[in-house]
Amino acid sequence: MNAEFQQYRFARIEGHNITRARLEARFKDGITNLDELEELIAQQLTEEPTNCAPWRKSEIERTGYCEGMHLAALEFFWSHRQELRRASLDNSV
Repeated sequence: MNAEFQQYRFARIEGHNITRARLEARFKDGITNLDELEELIAQQLTEEPTNCAPWRKSEIERTGYCEGMHLAALEFFWSHRQELRRASLDNSV
């Protein structure tokens, strides 16, 4: 396997795992504030590769980390969409 691709792959997995764990920990008691979740997801999706994982040395690693972070945020949002609907319905009543 190409060494550069392997660096990208490992960084992407790391970004995904860390972001998923952060989101899960933040909402371990359930999602009650839709605005807070939307803000966190937006923050994850707009993060620039140059700001992602400063401990990663190469551009390909930072890009991989950032892409993993973006993917985890989208997956988290998608997997909790029913909970989000309930929270928004509860807040509107």
